[in-house]
Amino acid sequence: MKVVALITARGGSKGLPRKNVLPVGGKPLIGWTIQAALDCPQIERVFVSTEDAEIATISAKFGAEVIPRPSALATDTASSTDVVSHAISWLEEHRISCEQLALLQPTSPLRTANHLSEALGLYECQNAECVISVFEPLHTPVKSYIENADGSIEGLYSNEAPYMRRQDLPRAYQPNGAIYVFDIDEFKVNDHFPRKNTFAYVMPESESADVDTLADLLVVEKKIKELKI
Repeated sequence: MKVVALITARGGSKGLPRKNVLPVGGKPLIGWTIQAALDCPQIERVFVSTEDAEIATISAKFGAEVIPRPSALATDTASSTDVVSHAISWLEEHRISCEQLALLQPTSPLRTANHLSEALGLYECQNAECVISVFEPLHTPVKSYIENADGSIEGLYSNEAPYMRRQDLPRAYQPNGAIYVFDIDEFKVNDHFPRKNTFAYVMPESESADVDTLADLLVVEKKIKELKI
């Protein structure tokens, strides 16, 4: 496989201002993701898509290449698919050949090179079009209810599911945002992530942290010290 890692990191953040460059465990938050991608043997090159000069400078310092992102794609309303489409077009314009893209968010610092290697191994083994990193929540959403227009409720999965034993229900996963591996040609067909032939790469919930607030940052910093990574 010819795999390129794409890290999407904009400068703006409402929950935790400048979070992508804040120090965590001795390095900027984005540095953890860049290092993990560089240490993964299946990944050929690592790119950071950003509109922010400081993020670009730090990314280059850690060994990533920078894709200049238009400011219109760095707003709160810009979609991840639009950012990925722009990055793919940029790679093609610069004659950078790749078949698969590993999309990595910089706010998942506990995702390691080993996680990436395993996810890419799953992708290849299953001949997948997409692999998404997930965790299995303690309380399965399969037992949840949804509300109807008239205010009544019914089972999200089935009307029987909320009353069944967890062991008798299918396993359900929640995406943690750490890893999306997908076929670039399949993405380009409909301009979104492939929906078919998609497999879950299951990570422990304890390693699925997504930094969005100061409290998240402090929890992650403590976890990094515990794991000694």
